Amino acid sequence: MANSLEGCSHEEVHFGGEDQEVHILPAFALPMVNLIGGTYGPFRPQIKVSVPLWLALILKKQGKCNIVAPKWLSSSSLRAVLESERGDEIFQALPFHYVEIATDLCKHSRGDLQDWSSIYDLMENVRAVRHSKMHSGLRGLLDVHALKGVKLSNLASLEVSIIRKYMASSLDHFYLSSQPP
Repeated sequence: MANSLEGCSHEEVHFGGEDQEVHILPAFALPMVNLIGGTYGPFRPQIKVSVPLWLALILKKQGKCNIVAPKWLSSSSLRAVLESERGDEIFQALPFHYVEIATDLCKHSRGDLQDWSSIYDLMENVRAVRHSKMHSGLRGLLDVHALKGVKLSNLASLEVSIIRKYMASSLDHFYLSSQPP
């Protein structure tokens, strides 16, 4: 793992996102299953059950389930989020691991998503707009004549990871510059 100033690598952030719960429709029957991460099931054919993303992806690869896309991961929901992101300085509320969930589902579960290519493109647009908003907000902090802040609420895990090093370094410089000579 990277040191605390650098934060987590993208791979480590993605790994953490795979613990997020998603719904599946199993194609098999199995009673409750006790695993290190928790107890899951019971699994009954075509009855929705909640499991971590990592387990859903394993079952999907084995052809043992369909993954139910979260409500926020639809073309209509993402279009609304994109419009709100473009029209507002505040970051829209999305799941903390939305990037990781969307990436994995678009990559490994395309058949379970309606119009996955549109969803993928919308996700990339949402990420780009949010990234631009982060950078413009942080650039505004560099203006020594402006008493400006930046609202960083509703950031996702990957977004926090991206700005973590910059923010920690900036706070160190601010602290050092505020100390008497």
